[in-house]
Amino acid sequence: MDDAWQPEALRNRKLEQLQATMNEYVGRNIAQVEGNLPVFFGHVAATLDKTFPALDDRSYDDFIDSVTLTLLSATRENPTPEFLEKTLRHAMGNKRRRKGRATLDVVAGLKLIDTGNYLPAIDYLARHRDYDGRVNAAIAYSYYALSLAPGKKQDLRPNDMELRAREEMLALCRSRPPLDRLGIFDRKDTRMNQIFWFTLDLAFTWFPSQPEFYRIGILRAKHEGDTERRRTLLGRATERFPDDRYFLADAFAVHVEQRNGSAAAAVVKQMMQQYPDDPGPIYFGLKLAILGSQPASYASFRKLAILKQFPRHLLLMLDAVLEVMCGHKTESYLCFEEARKASPGREYYITALEYILRDFVEGDEERSKRARSVFFTTVDQYCMHALKLEGQ
Repeated sequence: MDDAWQPEALRNRKLEQLQATMNEYVGRNIAQVEGNLPVFFGHVAATLDKTFPALDDRSYDDFIDSVTLTLLSATRENPTPEFLEKTLRHAMGNKRRRKGRATLDVVAGLKLIDTGNYLPAIDYLARHRDYDGRVNAAIAYSYYALSLAPGKKQDLRPNDMELRAREEMLALCRSRPPLDRLGIFDRKDTRMNQIFWFTLDLAFTWFPSQPEFYRIGILRAKHEGDTERRRTLLGRATERFPDDRYFLADAFAVHVEQRNGSAAAAVVKQMMQQYPDDPGPIYFGLKLAILGSQPASYASFRKLAILKQFPRHLLLMLDAVLEVMCGHKTESYLCFEEARKASPGREYYITALEYILRDFVEGDEERSKRARSVFFTTVDQYCMHALKLEGQ
């Protein structure tokens, strides 16, 4: 039963193994592949169809994109416009969704960058400006590389190409496109990401008073799971922009992730001094008290929350969370019942929470421990959304 259902993780491992096999084949036989593109892409598609007959369209097309990236990366000489277009045409022809070729155009653009053909690279990349912020950065990188070309007059004023690079990065700040839509470039060491970080470092020096570049970098570092880079950027950002709510909130989140309660508390104190009318610092104080199982601290912040007119049902939910995090099963259920009474019209959410709470109260030790974590995370996300703190 080759077409039997398989867990996604197992399917992904098999896809990665097939990808590695294809990459190895391309590397060993690049001349033959270049000389007969229709046969090669037909072979890729036939192998996918046979090996993964039930593969969804997105994963299927992403595989074709990845193979095309490998092929162009292995090409030994500067690709001609005709060869590039022929390669992209055959790749598109073997994809299931025959519309839009953003990823393939970016693959071509990166190949042209790596071979020093910056103007043609810009032509390919500019078609998808704002599709993914890393494309904007690659366009800026191309202009910057052109500004360094031999024969360019160098003086104290940036030349036209560097000005265009700067303008491209400023436009990135204004448009705020997503930074994760080109999935095949998500590994930290891809050429796309190397170019992104290089150009972002240039932007820090070009526009030292623009906090948006730090936000962009922090968002991308979080997506990559690069904790060290995130901490570095956040440290520089909070030093340069000490009263920026976004950076303070992210600093709080990082300290919580690192279980550094004293540093997180210092951020809460700073935020309360700078933004006394903002609900964010009070909620972060409640959250920190809950995580630390500190009823006295929680009570103090709860009084402040009442004064700031926090929604009653949120505070009652947080009361239940505190009891859960303190391991008080009976008390947590009593608090939850009070939250239920104060939450008319939210039955769908309350019912889901009740199932989680029952696992905490009635489950074995391991199940109770997992439910405790899920209950806290779920209510935290709900409160962050209700208080409009998600962007902070």
